[in-house]
Amino acid sequence: MADKGKIAKVSLNHISEVFLYEYYVSGGSEYEISETDYAGAHKEKARQLMSEGNTDAAMQEWIKAHFENPVDMESILSIISCCKQLGDIEGEYSYTRDSYNFCCTRAEMGAYYRNLGWYYLEKYDPELSSACYMYSQLFEKTEQAEDEIKFLEKALNRAVEEKSPDELQKILKRHDIPTEANGVTLALLYKAGGEAEAAGQYAQALDCYRMVFDLTQDAEVELKISNLQKLYEQEI
Repeated sequence: MADKGKIAKVSLNHISEVFLYEYYVSGGSEYEISETDYAGAHKEKARQLMSEGNTDAAMQEWIKAHFENPVDMESILSIISCCKQLGDIEGEYSYTRDSYNFCCTRAEMGAYYRNLGWYYLEKYDPELSSACYMYSQLFEKTEQAEDEIKFLEKALNRAVEEKSPDELQKILKRHDIPTEANGVTLALLYKAGGEAEAAGQYAQALDCYRMVFDLTQDAEVELKISNLQKLYEQEI
């Protein structure tokens, strides 16, 4: 049990992570950003262990990295990958559900739906699984999703019916699965971008606005990026 009054130290590396951490994780509690990137050290060790095929040990390092930086998607997605390899179906699902709030790009949203697809396949729900995999392709086309759909077709001994985005959304909504990026997360990213811009941290501001644009294709955000890019180029 953590000591009462003990201030948490976390390895946050970007203003977007600060905003996400404060809203979703800290709960108003005080925290400090570590001068040393402890999460990065655990991630480096985890990657080495994964390259050696030591999934169990890698998993522990990814969990330590996640503890140091709870909003970092590389650690979360890597934990999910380890869960799959280790056959931890419910662990995979738990981390996948948690990952939704921290999806800041189309690629991360695509991974979210693919991970749900894997879970529902393991739970013997091929219809929902295929819907998740197909919906993931609307965010990021991958061979993995295509291969999983082909696997489903082989298991079902029939072709998986193509569905429109509207049809897929209806299926997902019936199962309380979100069909777009978290609006709160988008607002936090935009706010973080504004704060970074006001502080003259144009590179980080651009990162935040680009993540928002990636998920929304909002014309006003695109214009803001264009104007800020000019300021950034003048600065460098």
